[in-house]
Amino acid sequence: MGDWVSVEVRWMQFGGGKTVHRKSVTILFLRFISLYTIGALFWLFVAIMIYYMLGASGEVLPANHMEIQLNAIADDIRSVSEVTEELMPEGCSYGVYAATGNWLYGTFPEEERGQAWEHYEVSSIYVSGNGYYRFFVRDVKEICIVKYKIMTRFRNPYLSRLLPHPDLLMVAFFVILFLLHTVVVSRYFGKYMRTRLRILREVTEKIRCEDLEFAEEHSELVEVDEILSSLHQMKEALKASLYRQWDVERSKDEQIAALAHDIKTPLTVIRGNAELMAEGELAAEEKEYNRDILQSVATMEEYLRILNEILLPGSERTGEETCSGEQGGSIGGSEKTACDELAVKLAEQARRLISARQYPVEFYREELHGEIRYNEIQILRAWSNILGNAMDHSSADGKIEISFKIREDGDEKYLAAAVEDEGLGFSKSDLLHATEQFYQGDQSRNSKTHYGIGLHTAEKFIQRQGGKLVIENREVMGARVMILLKMEK
Repeated sequence: MGDWVSVEVRWMQFGGGKTVHRKSVTILFLRFISLYTIGALFWLFVAIMIYYMLGASGEVLPANHMEIQLNAIADDIRSVSEVTEELMPEGCSYGVYAATGNWLYGTFPEEERGQAWEHYEVSSIYVSGNGYYRFFVRDVKEICIVKYKIMTRFRNPYLSRLLPHPDLLMVAFFVILFLLHTVVVSRYFGKYMRTRLRILREVTEKIRCEDLEFAEEHSELVEVDEILSSLHQMKEALKASLYRQWDVERSKDEQIAALAHDIKTPLTVIRGNAELMAEGELAAEEKEYNRDILQSVATMEEYLRILNEILLPGSERTGEETCSGEQGGSIGGSEKTACDELAVKLAEQARRLISARQYPVEFYREELHGEIRYNEIQILRAWSNILGNAMDHSSADGKIEISFKIREDGDEKYLAAAVEDEGLGFSKSDLLHATEQFYQGDQSRNSKTHYGIGLHTAEKFIQRQGGKLVIENREVMGARVMILLKMEK
């Protein structure tokens, strides 16, 4: 068996290298079919030879053995005074009738007695099903009808009763051998193909894991080698693309790191001047502005510290990298706080941002209860983006309304922080695409510094907290953007 599907790899020295004699899947399949066919014919030959040897040894009686025995005892059937069952060959049944057709005795069942006589009257020896009738006219003017079958039998009566007749048994024996042969050859061929195709799985797994530092592989099959060649070309293209991407990312990180470092200088100047001004005599309103400056500088310095941690060589970025290149996960840890405390922080940040732009603002706050777990840095950044978006789109003489309340949605409770403006509101397109990255909507109502990333970034931050961002229009005029943060149960 192994000779038909052997590896057949011949190594020949040629020009200092080694050449592999490969074969196609078509040739391999033809060999498999040949092996399968020859094996089936071999087992058929084995079954026939076993059957022949059993017949030659006399263990299996020929199909016409009953007819031969009947011929041998025909004179006895005609001359004996009474036909007995012991006289008949094994497996035969009989009936003895008077010349007028009356039943006398025998082994025919009652329902067959009349049928057998009718066959005698018309000289029909064929029995419906499988069997034959033999008619003997006895010396005493009686008719003996014997029913027998043309079929092989085992000589041993015990085997005849226990097993089906030899013909059927030999067919079943061949079918079993044929099925076993099919299973064995199929498993052998399957194992052979799996061994040759395993290299494909290994190469694709390496590419999936971005392990691109491996030499081009080869197989004994022409078709597999063609696929491996295509995978090698894809690997080389992917490798070149990843190197370019890594170079761009490294250059971008270096530029961001340099920019973050350079921003520290003007921030230090702003902080120093603000602290010097705080030591002097300032009006109450000026002190408030100066305090806002110092708090904003502290926030910017915290952002720069986080950015520097992310850009440190060898540091791992938190979360998963998405296909768009955005960083998943969260920066820093989450903390648990009361809902009213978070509302105070959000209101204070809103007051600082909006007062710097001289927008009138109104705050509404219902009674808040319960606790919430959140990442303060990300929520404050999302909140800043929403406030900036509201100020960008609010009318010149309009106002901004900010509200905090508890909102229920099914079995969940949320802290809802909403920002409403009195601008033109969202268009139908805005409501569908406002949170998409770089979506800028109607350019006629956007500032030149609006790049379509505010609401997109805000939604990402909020979703990482298990919350939602709701964008809608007010009933009269303006837009409403609401943060829904899930409360602790």
